[in-house]
Amino acid sequence: MSVFSERLTALMKAKGFSQKEFAKRANVTESAMSYYVKGVRTPSGEVLARIARALDTTADYLLGSTDSIEVPEEQKELKYLQRNLGKLDDKQLKTAEKMLKLMFNDIFEDDDEE
Repeated sequence: MSVFSERLTALMKAKGFSQKEFAKRANVTESAMSYYVKGVRTPSGEVLARIARALDTTADYLLGSTDSIEVPEEQKELKYLQRNLGKLDDKQLKTAEKMLKLMFNDIFEDDDEE
């Protein structure tokens, strides 16, 4: 078994997911999940990200690049912001952009104003 399949299986078990249930939760086919669990295949980047999110961990942990299972707090906050920015309409996005530019003027000072 690969590090990925070992960690995937262990986390699924710890969280009480069956393979079928987790495949649905991670939006992956059951057959693909079977390959991942057996260590026959490693998922693409996009699928890996979905799996990590569904298990509340990082892709780095699943792939064995780190032994830290926890998602860093700053990453959780950024993901929350990214997820919710997608819910804003154009007017709300413009307002958010203006607020960020005001708050981080030194970062955005070289941008052209519209």
